[in-house]
Amino acid sequence: MGSEPPGEDALVLPPIPLATGRLLRNDDDRPVAITAVELVVSTEDGAEHRIPLVPRHGAWWPPDR
Repeated sequence: MGSEPPGEDALVLPPIPLATGRLLRNDDDRPVAITAVELVVSTEDGAEHRIPLVPRHGAWWPPDR
């Protein structure tokens, strides 16, 4: 697994909602309110990068970048 030059095949999140909903069922099958949604990206060096999604128009969107 070689390193790619910067800008080559960089991760891009589409400008569309990545999830919808305000509730998540827990282990007891009871709904709990969602307060945050994040995309977690793991890299080959073992690091994790967290990208918080933004609540907008009833859905969870990628951040404006």
